[in-house]
Amino acid sequence: MKLSSLREYQLDFEKIRPNVLPNFKELFKLVESFKNDFSSKKILNLNLDSFVVGKRDPNTFCNRIENELNEWGNIHGSTAKKFGIYYGVDGIDINKQYRIGKASYGPSVEIAFENVKLAIVDLINNPNDLTSIKNNPISPMFKGKILSIYFPEKFLNIFSASHLNYFINELSLENNSKSEIDKQNQLLTFKNSDSVMAKWSIFEFSKFLYHSFGKPNDELKNDKLPEELSKLKLKDFPPIESINAEFVNLKTEKSISSKSSSKRKSKKTDYSSQSKRFKKIGDRGEQIVVMAERKFLLKKNKPKLVKKVDHVAKYDDSAGYDIKSFDENGVEKYIEVKSTLKPIGHSNIFISSNELSVSNDTENYYFYIVYEVGSKQPKIWKIKGTELLNDKNIKITPSLYKVTFKTK
Repeated sequence: MKLSSLREYQLDFEKIRPNVLPNFKELFKLVESFKNDFSSKKILNLNLDSFVVGKRDPNTFCNRIENELNEWGNIHGSTAKKFGIYYGVDGIDINKQYRIGKASYGPSVEIAFENVKLAIVDLINNPNDLTSIKNNPISPMFKGKILSIYFPEKFLNIFSASHLNYFINELSLENNSKSEIDKQNQLLTFKNSDSVMAKWSIFEFSKFLYHSFGKPNDELKNDKLPEELSKLKLKDFPPIESINAEFVNLKTEKSISSKSSSKRKSKKTDYSSQSKRFKKIGDRGEQIVVMAERKFLLKKNKPKLVKKVDHVAKYDDSAGYDIKSFDENGVEKYIEVKSTLKPIGHSNIFISSNELSVSNDTENYYFYIVYEVGSKQPKIWKIKGTELLNDKNIKITPSLYKVTFKTK
């Protein structure tokens, strides 16, 4: 995400941020009360009835962490199996009884319960050992909630993998890990590296994310959306770590004009909605290319160059290119990314006058055109700027005019 866009979101959030702090203070009191009631020693001494969800007692460990502290972070999205031990039914077996959430905890309810408690206490006692945390058998959502409650200044209070993926994609962050813990750290690193957000609490940061970007689009059911809104819904992109981009060699051919194009032009365009859509697609393309460049240099055993790949567009809109990277010999190259949801074939891209000027005047200037940008296997066509723009099969049409005037 470009810095200018981020600042606009932050400015909008400042309108409600004063109301976030009082809620945080009240919630923090509940968190402190919970931690006092469930210290490591007390957790080890819990019996089944004071731990499980599924019974009537609202004061059990699982009930309080899921329901009383719901505003701290929602973990209702998965079944009671996430707690390791619960009281209830299981599929077609409608008899309510104590059940083991995961067979690896042990062969009996009693053994499994002791192992669950030990795993929870291990999380609480070793918050700095990320390897141990990742290997801990507690389910990711439950694990994340425990860590954020006991260490609210260290762990993000967002636990759903789909929500973490969504925010990483919206912010155009790089990520190569499937671990929820790593994804939380990626978001917190982003927060703490920004001069505005570094001063916020983690609670404020999570509120900012939901206020600015909402929940994943895929959680909106099409059958419940009015037709006017369903047309605007853009399917969420896959997690960035699941992307396997492929560089392809393409050749241009003479384009045949479509007779129906004039009819389409007569339709009034919603430029505001179109701009937001293009921006999201463009940001995704840049995200893919940055990671593809780092991957290429890593394969060439150039770790120092990997660190120097610069996503210039995030902080400078005037450079005339999006990314500064390197070839395997360390020679700088300047990359302008153009992205489309469409497959390889007939394409339209938009080039600013600044990009056109810089591409003509800069050696090693490339266009990277990313096809199928919303898929897990996007295709990247890498072509020198002068080669593309001087291609006889390419049609360049002016589509924007600057109008200058003075009034009195």
